[in-house]
Amino acid sequence: MNLSNHVNFEISGASQIFAIIGDPVAHSASPAFWNAAFRFCDLDAAYVPFRVCRADLAEAIAGLKALGVHGCNVTAPHKQLVAGFCDLLHSPADSLKAVNCMKFCEDGHIEGWNTDATGCLRLIEKTGRPKAGLVMGSGGAAAAAIWALQKSGARVFQIARSCSDAIDSNQASGIKRLAWNEKNFAYAMQESDIIINATPLGWHKDDFVAELKEFLSKSKFYVDFNYAPASRLLETARNNGCTVMDGRELLLEQGVEAFSLLTGLPAPEDVMRRCIFGR
Repeated sequence: MNLSNHVNFEISGASQIFAIIGDPVAHSASPAFWNAAFRFCDLDAAYVPFRVCRADLAEAIAGLKALGVHGCNVTAPHKQLVAGFCDLLHSPADSLKAVNCMKFCEDGHIEGWNTDATGCLRLIEKTGRPKAGLVMGSGGAAAAAIWALQKSGARVFQIARSCSDAIDSNQASGIKRLAWNEKNFAYAMQESDIIINATPLGWHKDDFVAELKEFLSKSKFYVDFNYAPASRLLETARNNGCTVMDGRELLLEQGVEAFSLLTGLPAPEDVMRRCIFGR
């Protein structure tokens, strides 16, 4: 999407500044639709991306706070780490210990939310109420997806390269954690109504997971947190007959909620949708 089609860059001395931090962050579509929303709402505000490496995270947050930045979105790989910098975590960020939306309050406190989780829940509810779901991944996005599935009443399978069948399975919590291998993919996909990719796989067009091609079937919903619509993973899911939601839907859901939280105004959802989807 072309940012220049949606915003102008007239910034005054009184402009409110909002930001997104991550590593990488150059790919982010958030500045385009946030700035378009500011212009539509006639807000004197600007939203800018900052690449922040893990080693500089503490200094970056202190700097944003010191500079009077009003609010900040957080993307990978910092969603879990930034929770520790928040003075108040709103549900479900408090239980997930993962944050993608931060507010720098006038009294110096930092509040944190997880609009990935609540946005994902709204997407899941649009598919019906799945009996079981598979989450691929182990980071902050995966934690959000697991929370959303559990909130919808589904059993949860989690497959990640960091998981071990024997050590990580937790039946008491309703989560069955499995190692990343063909046998576990076959089992979990057969049991699940919805498959959620919460890994970085898919950002690059040629990323591929052979197990998806082999075991995805037309009766499944496939949700990808990545919003590169031409990825091979999405192509595989579509070719296998799945109902597909790419990450642009989640980007919109979490963005609408975050806009309201950080500005105190209703989000112009139609403007944001047109900016994200180009229509």
